[in-house]
Amino acid sequence: MSSRNLTSEKPKKRASANKSHGGWWFLLAVLLVHLGVWQIAPDLSAESLAYFVQVMSRLLPVFGLLFLLLWLFNLFARPKQIKHWLGGQSGSRGWIFSILGGVASMGSMYLWYPLLHDLKAHGMRSSLLAAFLYSRAVKIPMLPLMVHYFGTLYTGLYVVNILLFSVLSGVIMEQLERGTPQGLDYND
Repeated sequence: MSSRNLTSEKPKKRASANKSHGGWWFLLAVLLVHLGVWQIAPDLSAESLAYFVQVMSRLLPVFGLLFLLLWLFNLFARPKQIKHWLGGQSGSRGWIFSILGGVASMGSMYLWYPLLHDLKAHGMRSSLLAAFLYSRAVKIPMLPLMVHYFGTLYTGLYVVNILLFSVLSGVIMEQLERGTPQGLDYND
């Protein structure tokens, strides 16, 4: 269910003529390659299929949790709240939440994309989105290991550098976005 259906705002119109079918073509190409490999080397094809099933059995629970979180987010989060905390008038509070959220976030980045897309659709500023993505470079579980190998001063400077440049990255993103004509944002 789309988050746009749960809000009181009118959804933005999408140009259905520009919709790409690249994902389906890629899937078809992969299936054809696997069919070709199966014809040439059935053992290799069976091993590949077994590996695919193994990977999917690990990923499906994660995707299920992600969809649950997205559903809960769509159920409780309203555009007005998101604009308040992460929108244009959020000020330093938005920067702090965005950067701390980026540092605290774990897991593969591609799992965060749907949630970040929903946040942006509900009014999150692009600058805060860029800061979130940039600040993910600080990995809390790795900090003790970095201190052990590189020392406290280096690790501290590294973290401060990443956090400062996450803000700079966000500011640059906001400036670039202001110079972009409204009709060119294909991702909304």
